[in-house]
Amino acid sequence: MHKLVTRILVLVVFIFILVGCSGNKNQETNQISGQPGAAEQAPVNQQDAQQAPGTGADAQAANQQQTAVQQQASPTGQTGATVPVPAPEQAQAAPKASGNDAGNKASAPAVSKTYSLSVGGYFPPFNLAGLDGNQYSSANVFSANKVTLINCWATFCGPCIREMPDLEKLRQNYQGQGLGVIGIVLDANKAQQAKTMAARLGTGYPHLLDDGRYGQYIYAVPQTYLIDSEGKIVQAVTGASNLQYFSGLVEPYLK
Repeated sequence: MHKLVTRILVLVVFIFILVGCSGNKNQETNQISGQPGAAEQAPVNQQDAQQAPGTGADAQAANQQQTAVQQQASPTGQTGATVPVPAPEQAQAAPKASGNDAGNKASAPAVSKTYSLSVGGYFPPFNLAGLDGNQYSSANVFSANKVTLINCWATFCGPCIREMPDLEKLRQNYQGQGLGVIGIVLDANKAQQAKTMAARLGTGYPHLLDDGRYGQYIYAVPQTYLIDSEGKIVQAVTGASNLQYFSGLVEPYLK
């Protein structure tokens, strides 16, 4: 009887030991697996929400990328800044009505021109002095031609000087076909030097002296614009080009 009781006690103690070891093992397993409780789950869910498409850090990065793309969308690259000019001219969208029609038809809305140095914008109006002593206005220059090629250059610019003979050949080749060629000297303080260069190169087109409004928005020279009779920029070229390139540029607008 005494032996039976002893065996039962030993068995009970052994069971308690097994139960205790099993509990410790489960606790260690939970700690190793890293499974958080409900209170620890929230930061993980919050992080997942921040990384969801279209929200949080990804959305902010996408917005920044979209902003950068929009800022680089200027067709002329470095010369997309809007140039401050006097109040925009107003162009009538339709002819004014006369007689009885004037009382029956509403006035046509006026359309504002956006002046800029970008393709699609209107070249800022000018009234500039030329190296030849004459005064030139944008309204007269543009309206006299189908398209006008304006070449912005500086006396310190080697490529500018090298492309001028080709611009003169271009002017001669399309003379009488509606092409005008104008040079704008950006470093107007070097007027005498510019005049000497133009004479030495034999350019027959006028060179105007910048009044300071254009040079500050042009970051590379030469910079060339092709402008229609309404003053709208239809093409822009940064850097020097040759006769063949300029010919291909202007021909479609002279037909």
